[in-house]
Amino acid sequence: MLFPTIIYGPVNSRRLGVSLGVNLMPTTRKVCSFDCVYCECGFNPHHEQLTSETIPSVEDVAVAMEQKLKELHTQNITPDVITFSGNGEPTMHRDFETIMTRTVSLRNTYCPTAKISVLSNSTQLYREDV
Repeated sequence: MLFPTIIYGPVNSRRLGVSLGVNLMPTTRKVCSFDCVYCECGFNPHHEQLTSETIPSVEDVAVAMEQKLKELHTQNITPDVITFSGNGEPTMHRDFETIMTRTVSLRNTYCPTAKISVLSNSTQLYREDV
């Protein structure tokens, strides 16, 4: 199962509550540093490179997130958490730090009580920006 959009949900999660999902990977395939047999997104297609054309830009993510947060605000829905997961390892996005900075700003504007969560396999923790 792949997530066909940058922002999805909100999803009702047993662990996280009302969770707004963020997919930083391509909407057409999985990109991850692992190929876990239990992954809901399937396996990595190893023949394709991860390029700037295949991943959403910082601006794409910010615009999609702001639109969804405005929509939820008008519906009087406040997410408990903004969760980065999606079609693979979110910390593999080369602009992860900038996206997180923009997310904090949008969260503070539209849903200041929401937490920000990153579902990660930790393989990118060696990067200072992550």
